[in-house]
Amino acid sequence: MDKQEFLLLIPGIIYGVAIVDLLKIVQHKVNYWEVVFWGVLLMISIINHWINLYQKLGAIVDNNLNFYLIIGQAMVYAQAANVITPDQGDKDTKAYFAKVKKNFFLIIVFSILVNILLQFVVFDDQRLILRLTGIPLMLACAFIDKIWVRTSVGLYYVVLTILLVFINN
Repeated sequence: MDKQEFLLLIPGIIYGVAIVDLLKIVQHKVNYWEVVFWGVLLMISIINHWINLYQKLGAIVDNNLNFYLIIGQAMVYAQAANVITPDQGDKDTKAYFAKVKKNFFLIIVFSILVNILLQFVVFDDQRLILRLTGIPLMLACAFIDKIWVRTSVGLYYVVLTILLVFINN
């Protein structure tokens, strides 16, 4: 195992735990569509960050600060996955989402802030404006209790993700 493979191991494990948490969302007999929707978006985001990490591996090999930031980013995503995933005992996933949505979106805001920091030290991928626009959008989702706001922001991210996947190829 070389140094690059070793450095990918720790964030990979953390991202893997987050994905396992998100897969538990669909195990409930009755799911609320927003929990599933945001869980799928978070899973896609985790996968995209893992791919971006692999592509920028050279930037973290010889820099401990960058490595700690990458691990911090993975931990924030794992926390978001943990918050959005209802426990097996939670039968009413709509009520669960209503209870955790503010914390979930605030964790996403924190993940965007970590990504902005990573923009300058690791990624340098010219997506700063996209990241900066995410902060007020996620704050709106956290503090405005309107389903159309969250749905609009979520659909914006779906379209943005699709465009970024096709642009990067």
